[in-house]
Amino acid sequence: MVRSNLSPMEEYNTPAYAGGWVPRVLPRIYLVGTMRAVAPGGADFLPRARKTRALLAYLCLAQGERVSRSRLIGLFWERSADAQARMSLRQSLSELNSVVNRHVPGLVEIGRDSVRLDVGKCWVDALAILGASADPTADSSNLVQPYSERLLEDFDGITPSFDHWLAAERSHFEDRVRKILETEVDRLIEQNAKPEIRAAAARRLINFEPTHEGAARHLMTAFAQMGDRAQAIREFERCRQALQTVLDLPPSKETTALYEAIRTDATELEFSAISARPSAVELIENGAGGSPALSPARWTIEKQGDSIVAASYDAGHELRREPSIAVLPFRNLTGDPAHDFVAEGLVEDLIEALSRVPNFFVISRLSTLAFKNQDRHPREIGNVLGVRYVLSGSVRVLGDRLRLTTELTDAQLGAALWFSKLDERFFDLFEVQDRLSEMIVRKVAPYLHAAEMNRIRVKRPDSLEAYDLFLRAQENMHNSSRTVFETSEALFDAAIAKDPHYAATLAWRAYWHVLRVGQGWSPDPADDAMQADRFARSAIECNSMEPMALAVHGLVASYLYKDFDLAFRRFETALRINANAAPAWLWSAAAQAWMGNGPRAIEEINKAMALSPYDPLMYAYSGIAAMAYLVDGQYERAIECALRSLRENRTYTSSHRQLVMALVLAGREDEAQTSARRLLELEPGLTVAGFRRRYPGSTSAHADLFCDALERAGIPHSGQNPSRSDAPVTSKR
Repeated sequence: MVRSNLSPMEEYNTPAYAGGWVPRVLPRIYLVGTMRAVAPGGADFLPRARKTRALLAYLCLAQGERVSRSRLIGLFWERSADAQARMSLRQSLSELNSVVNRHVPGLVEIGRDSVRLDVGKCWVDALAILGASADPTADSSNLVQPYSERLLEDFDGITPSFDHWLAAERSHFEDRVRKILETEVDRLIEQNAKPEIRAAAARRLINFEPTHEGAARHLMTAFAQMGDRAQAIREFERCRQALQTVLDLPPSKETTALYEAIRTDATELEFSAISARPSAVELIENGAGGSPALSPARWTIEKQGDSIVAASYDAGHELRREPSIAVLPFRNLTGDPAHDFVAEGLVEDLIEALSRVPNFFVISRLSTLAFKNQDRHPREIGNVLGVRYVLSGSVRVLGDRLRLTTELTDAQLGAALWFSKLDERFFDLFEVQDRLSEMIVRKVAPYLHAAEMNRIRVKRPDSLEAYDLFLRAQENMHNSSRTVFETSEALFDAAIAKDPHYAATLAWRAYWHVLRVGQGWSPDPADDAMQADRFARSAIECNSMEPMALAVHGLVASYLYKDFDLAFRRFETALRINANAAPAWLWSAAAQAWMGNGPRAIEEINKAMALSPYDPLMYAYSGIAAMAYLVDGQYERAIECALRSLRENRTYTSSHRQLVMALVLAGREDEAQTSARRLLELEPGLTVAGFRRRYPGSTSAHADLFCDALERAGIPHSGQNPSRSDAPVTSKR
């Protein structure tokens, strides 16, 4: 039986305390994720020894029951001699008494034969979740973290017996959490809640269990009903990859049928039918109200009982796609990993050249990298990315010769349009890139004028070695590891030393400094801000037609210096040169949001995400989307976007702040307070005053609303040592 556990803010009365009343705030013990113990005054009272911490966790999950000393010895010292095991237990209990009971008198009751933790004197997150889940009338979804963390994340390998016990506890706990989240999704569907609200609930379930196909279908359906077909398709791809990676299984027929319906632009009613409402089967088979969209002639239905498990759609209904292309990573057939960057460099320049073609939609290289080494038909990849054409190829380096094979496929027809083999001298690589770009563009856009063809030529570095260093630095800076990220600085420096006038390298070096500030990794944010500004200006001086240089200077101006006039001039110039520059759309969307222009910010972030749907920094895209919807007053959409961002990067404090603000403004203050506690754990010095001071949109009308929301969620108004927010650090330029 699960015993109830008090709220950490609940007043209580117990005879263990003289005088009856005890402090209003309970000490808190967190077992989900990394174990922590926090006294009412904020002091940490977690024991230092790892086995003692594990022993405390075990007592918590015993839910107030007495545990015999022999049981503890068997769990923690099973391989020690009896005398040594008893001595080790006495040392751990002594540490519990001196550390834990010193902060919370009487919390651990140590007897001659047994030990017990008084769960009435503390709040334990896992027990609160388990206790609430035992009450069918309780809405306990707000107790569940919005991302996936295991019970006692850092306690594997204590002893075989403890590991066995922990595996069972985790399984039990995960079953409970899954049930809580599934019940919430089912309740919202039964109530016919708005798709924005259903999407956020489904996202919480996916964050907890990425392979949950039911949640994926509900999320896809919600996006389709909101008119965001592209995001619905991306959710299918995310689900497909999770199933393949974790379970080595493809999506079910039911999930695939829903994807096909969405991909071919089925109606909202069809989405509801295929996403598993048996009552809608007849609507698809027989039509509804004479609606041609539901004509059975357009569908082939496969059923099991009353449920649709597969549905194929008439291909003639597919939407006509405007000229659009994805350049997939070229395969390196040489066998030497050193030549990977040759292949990547070809793709990088092809995409940059194609992006400058007027009225031509080109997916970014960082998104197509997600399909590297995947054996999938170009038509399938084209459907996932939403493009008409897919260019694939391979590279083989033999001595000083470069052999390049390329194939252009019409993804809608599934047919190869053009095939080419080139055999060139290796040192003519950049000339080959120019010629190949022109050949491809003439094939897919044959009516371009000569002046437009000249526009696609890109300024290359003078040194191939500098280019290789640049690509390596770019790859490392997208790594979530701080150690790997920091190695990019030396690589950028080496590339700049070999070619000081290559604008792309200088621009990306500027972006590296911005990211260091944004991630909270900068030892001197003011200096990083000045360095970012210096490198961005140098990039523009070297090449005033380099879109990345202009875009990153716009980011520096808006994010680090609050100079929005300069920022928007830079973004507009970058997009005139290259309308497919995803970073320019992304950072312009952020600046629009900071200025309070919600609708424009939403439009621009959607454009950025369409151009780079699988960017390694997609958590930042999702975070800016959350800000855009937050500013626009679409709080439920903002919640879903923030949860999506946290799924991709659970420590991204910017999205935690947006989640807290959106929850408060959506009227869900209990959930906001839970999320605010997590935010303060990640950013303990955060204050409302510090946020306001650093927030790029501090002078906008919505700043007061956001600050009030943070304070209502429990973020302190001010403090002695406010930490860095994700807003700017202004310094002289």
